[in-house]
Amino acid sequence: MDRIKRELALRDQIRNEIDKIRNTGEVNMFDVPNVKRLAYYYNCHYLVRFLEERRADYINFILTGNFE
Repeated sequence: MDRIKRELALRDQIRNEIDKIRNTGEVNMFDVPNVKRLAYYYNCHYLVRFLEERRADYINFILTGNFE
């Protein structure tokens, strides 16, 4: 049960960090290298890790708004 709660909290954190980058309006969200650069700049460390480990899931989230 704790694992599920942690996973849901992590998804919420990643969603918030994606919104933070998106709301800057500085980058096309499909331009993954620049999204990653801005995530470093804005201290969105969970998003950086997500981009490094699960890039396809990130693209799916941008397209659908849902985590797989």
